[in-house]
Amino acid sequence: MIATEIQQRIDSVVISATTSIGEAIAQLDRAGTGALVLCSPGRKMMGLLTDGDVRRAILQSKALTDPCIEIARIKPTVAPPAISPTEALRLMDQHDISHLPVVDVDGVLIEFLLRKDLASEYAPVASACERLDCVVISPTAPISEALARLENAGTGALALCTNHRVLCGLLTDGDIRRAVLQGKGMDTACREIASSEPTTAPPSISPREALLLMNCHDIHHLPVVDLEGKLVAFLLRKDLVREDYTGLAAVIMAGGYGKRLLPLTEQLPKPMLPVGDKPLLELTIQQLRRSGIRDISLTTHYLPESIVRHFGDGGSFGVRLDYLKEEHPLGTAGGLKMYKRTNKPFLVINGDILTGLPFHEMLNFHRRHGALLTVGVRKYDVQVPFGVVECDDIRITRLQEKPSLKFFINAGTYLLQPEACDYIPAGQHFDMTDLIQKLLDDGKPVVSFPIMEYWLDVGRHEDYTRAQEDVKNGKI
Repeated sequence: MIATEIQQRIDSVVISATTSIGEAIAQLDRAGTGALVLCSPGRKMMGLLTDGDVRRAILQSKALTDPCIEIARIKPTVAPPAISPTEALRLMDQHDISHLPVVDVDGVLIEFLLRKDLASEYAPVASACERLDCVVISPTAPISEALARLENAGTGALALCTNHRVLCGLLTDGDIRRAVLQGKGMDTACREIASSEPTTAPPSISPREALLLMNCHDIHHLPVVDLEGKLVAFLLRKDLVREDYTGLAAVIMAGGYGKRLLPLTEQLPKPMLPVGDKPLLELTIQQLRRSGIRDISLTTHYLPESIVRHFGDGGSFGVRLDYLKEEHPLGTAGGLKMYKRTNKPFLVINGDILTGLPFHEMLNFHRRHGALLTVGVRKYDVQVPFGVVECDDIRITRLQEKPSLKFFINAGTYLLQPEACDYIPAGQHFDMTDLIQKLLDDGKPVVSFPIMEYWLDVGRHEDYTRAQEDVKNGKI
């Protein structure tokens, strides 16, 4: 950043410690930085107030007239004046933060760095042009086709184009998930759920300008179009700034008896049942590792020796494994009380689940909605085999011939903030459904994340048979 930009940034984020929370909310909105710096006269730093601090204060029913100092972080992570962009990013990764005040030896604020501004040094134009073939889709194509294209593209969005690649819309992963939650059919045309006037950029845009434009509009995808409206490149935020999901850890709940799969589970725990030539649990660990997740904890109870004997410390499988042994069954959430907490969100997945869901998209969704717990959900249709009669007292008001009822079911995959574990009792049987209900009763933000990718709960013999077929057919 040039000197004038640095000064403008500092002017926009500095706030007095006695300023009210309500005034801070207004300044946060104007600054667009997601955080403010509390300073005494002379801009000597006293603390850091983030959007998350304000959100938590509101959830705790703090008065908007209370001073900021009561909810701010008094000793935030800071950096010295000479820090490089690479060092700043490393420090942010280490502390899982997105804001980094730079102070001199006297503690005076001289710069305020944001993760979103630390762009990569290389120009992303080549990759942005090369991906055009995989991101372009017709506006009349059904959602089902877009889902398959998104999975192959790995871009999180597609460009809707007419003939000669004239851009007419942008379809994101979030647009599709919202459509699923709204009950839209898979045959719905993409143009019905896409943004018809997306933010675009000219071919002359520089990487720095592109990042600033994305930051300004809070977007992750930027179509580049020429004067005729033709798509010539498709920029992604990850082209411009380092996005790191390797800090995400996971817990696999692998302690159940698997009684519905008897006699297969008489001598072997359900997660160790072979699917193809590998145990079910190994397939899950591979999926986590491919997503950049290296630290994995396993809750165990029933026949844990076979799990430990196969995986050891996880080194042979490219991960670091930790075992949380349950002396007695603790349910689908009780074992989390033994998990070594950090200040980062973590993934929880049942040990009998096979899925291809993009964990980084789920993490983005979780963060964007400020959730304490995000529940992966799966659309499930129930076909009623009879004609249904709706009545008002004795009067028939409606007839439906063999209707299909649509539900969202719990898909056994969750993202939790560490504070969610405060609601789990120690040493007691406690299911994830109990935790969700406790959070809801306490008014905490619990959100749903639709899983549209491959998903299978291997809980019954017919499910286990299907898993074998899916591995053979390359679906897993």
